[in-house]
Amino acid sequence: MSFRDWDISGHASPLRRELERLASSLLSGRETGDEGVWAPPVDIYERRESLVLLVDLPGLKREDIEVQVESDTVTIQGERAPRGRADSIRVERPSGQFHRSFRIGVPIGTGEVRASYRDGVLEISLPKALPGPARVPIDADR
Repeated sequence: MSFRDWDISGHASPLRRELERLASSLLSGRETGDEGVWAPPVDIYERRESLVLLVDLPGLKREDIEVQVESDTVTIQGERAPRGRADSIRVERPSGQFHRSFRIGVPIGTGEVRASYRDGVLEISLPKALPGPARVPIDADR
């Protein structure tokens, strides 16, 4: 059998299905290979004085979410209770523990970090710490 006679169509279909399954699991925020652990989608954008993280966490209570900031790293973690029932036909929304950690790459003013949670979206504002030297005022003689 020569290379020209080989029919790739019979081999491509299973490969394509597997690639679509992997892409779907990545886009849905599921971590592959570790059931019960998932990663919510996160958008990060930069403002002049801060970085902002938007994390999609629909269906969670504020108490189910933990945010930690250390140096230039922010970590979001928590847990979503399973919602599927025995009579479920299809369950796509992830449940179980979630964990995301990001190294921001700039020093963060950890004392000024703010977080809010509204309509299933966690918004974290990370003020940038001022780099470089700071001018120190000198008090008048007493």
